Amino acid sequence: MDSADGRVLLIIVIAMVLFVVGRRFQRALDTWRGWGKAVKDAASAAGRVPDAKSAAWAALWSMVLVGGVTVVLIALAVNGIRS
Repeated sequence: MDSADGRVLLIIVIAMVLFVVGRRFQRALDTWRGWGKAVKDAASAAGRVPDAKSAAWAALWSMVLVGGVTVVLIALAVNGIRS
Protein backbone atom coordinates (compact mmCIF):
# COMPACT_ATOMS: atom_id res chain seq x y z
CA MET A 1 0.00 0.00 0.00
CA ASP A 2 1.31 3.41 -0.95
CA SER A 3 2.00 5.89 1.86
CA ALA A 4 -0.71 8.29 0.64
CA ASP A 5 -3.26 5.47 0.46
CA GLY A 6 -2.40 4.50 4.02
CA ARG A 7 -2.93 8.05 5.21
CA VAL A 8 -6.31 8.30 3.49
CA LEU A 9 -7.36 4.98 5.01
CA LEU A 10 -6.15 6.18 8.41
CA ILE A 11 -8.18 9.39 8.11
CA ILE A 12 -11.28 7.40 7.15
CA VAL A 13 -10.82 5.11 10.15
CA ILE A 14 -10.36 8.09 12.48
CA ALA A 15 -13.50 9.73 11.05
CA MET A 16 -15.51 6.56 11.60
CA VAL A 17 -14.24 6.25 15.18
CA LEU A 18 -15.12 9.87 15.90
CA PHE A 19 -18.60 9.35 14.43
CA VAL A 20 -19.19 6.35 16.71
CA VAL A 21 -17.88 8.27 19.71
CA GLY A 22 -20.17 11.19 18.89
CA ARG A 23 -23.19 8.91 18.66
CA ARG A 24 -22.32 7.27 21.98
CA PHE A 25 -21.80 10.68 23.56
CA GLN A 26 -25.21 11.84 22.35
CA ARG A 27 -26.80 8.65 23.66
CA ALA A 28 -25.11 9.17 27.03
CA LEU A 29 -26.38 12.77 27.21
CA ASP A 30 -29.91 11.67 26.34
CA THR A 31 -29.76 8.96 28.99
CA TRP A 32 -28.58 11.42 31.64
CA ARG A 33 -31.40 13.82 30.68
CA GLY A 34 -33.87 10.97 30.99
CA TRP A 35 -32.54 10.14 34.44
CA GLY A 36 -32.80 13.78 35.55
CA LYS A 37 -36.38 13.97 34.30
CA ALA A 38 -37.25 10.72 36.09
CA VAL A 39 -35.80 12.05 39.35
CA LYS A 40 -37.75 15.33 39.05
CA ASP A 41 -40.95 13.43 38.40
CA ALA A 42 -40.28 10.92 41.18
CA ALA A 43 -43.88 10.70 42.31
CA SER A 44 -45.11 9.21 39.05
CA ALA A 45 -41.83 7.62 38.00
CA ALA A 46 -40.88 5.93 41.27
CA GLY A 47 -40.61 2.55 39.56
CA ARG A 48 -38.45 3.86 36.70
CA VAL A 49 -35.79 5.72 38.72
CA PRO A 50 -33.55 2.71 39.53
CA ASP A 51 -33.66 1.50 35.90
CA ALA A 52 -32.90 4.97 34.56
CA LYS A 53 -30.05 5.42 37.04
CA SER A 54 -28.42 2.10 36.18
CA ALA A 55 -28.82 2.85 32.45
CA ALA A 56 -27.23 6.27 32.95
CA TRP A 57 -24.25 4.79 34.80
CA ALA A 58 -23.89 2.09 32.14
CA ALA A 59 -23.89 4.79 29.45
CA LEU A 60 -21.29 6.78 31.38
CA TRP A 61 -18.93 3.80 31.74
CA SER A 62 -19.48 2.92 28.11
CA MET A 63 -18.51 6.46 27.13
CA VAL A 64 -15.39 6.30 29.33
CA LEU A 65 -14.40 3.01 27.70
CA VAL A 66 -15.01 4.32 24.17
CA GLY A 67 -13.16 7.53 25.01
CA GLY A 68 -10.15 5.56 26.23
CA VAL A 69 -10.13 3.41 23.11
CA THR A 70 -10.43 6.55 20.97
CA VAL A 71 -7.47 8.19 22.69
CA VAL A 72 -5.38 5.06 22.11
CA LEU A 73 -6.40 4.85 18.44
CA ILE A 74 -5.66 8.52 17.83
CA ALA A 75 -2.29 8.17 19.59
CA LEU A 76 -1.47 5.20 17.37
CA ALA A 77 -2.57 7.13 14.27
CA VAL A 78 -0.47 10.17 15.17
CA ASN A 79 2.48 7.91 15.89
CA GLY A 80 1.95 6.19 12.53
CA ILE A 81 1.81 9.48 10.64
CA ARG A 82 4.93 10.76 12.39
CA SER A 83 7.06 7.79 11.47
